[in-house]
Amino acid sequence: MSVTNAQLSTQQPYMRVLLIEDSALLRETIMETLSSCDGLVFDGVAATQSDAFKILRDRPFDLLLVDIELAEGNGFEVIRMTQREDFPYPRPKYMILTNHAHPHYRQEAKTLGVDFFFDKSMDFDKAIDTLETEVKKFVPQND
Repeated sequence: MSVTNAQLSTQQPYMRVLLIEDSALLRETIMETLSSCDGLVFDGVAATQSDAFKILRDRPFDLLLVDIELAEGNGFEVIRMTQREDFPYPRPKYMILTNHAHPHYRQEAKTLGVDFFFDKSMDFDKAIDTLETEVKKFVPQND
């Protein structure tokens, strides 16, 4: 779903999602799968850690959908950036969707306060269902 920032402020509340994934095929699959999910908008897409940093400095997001291993950098560093004291926006929710669902990664995610952690190869449908459920429960934060 493509919605402009101006439309965001005049329509029903949307959960603004930043998709941080280096696989173009998976980005397209996720966005296409969720295109009919009312109340959700992909307000940014990043393939690298530095791209995510640039987008996150520009505007707030309600949820980050994050891969751990990126073409450059990693998703944990992106999450850490949003937890710094000088981060200018409210803390988003975090959902990790990764092929690297090793126990030490799960523990790192738990330590960082990640809300949801899914294995791409085993839990993709569950991740999509969870995101759709979160959209239904979404209440916008005051920016």
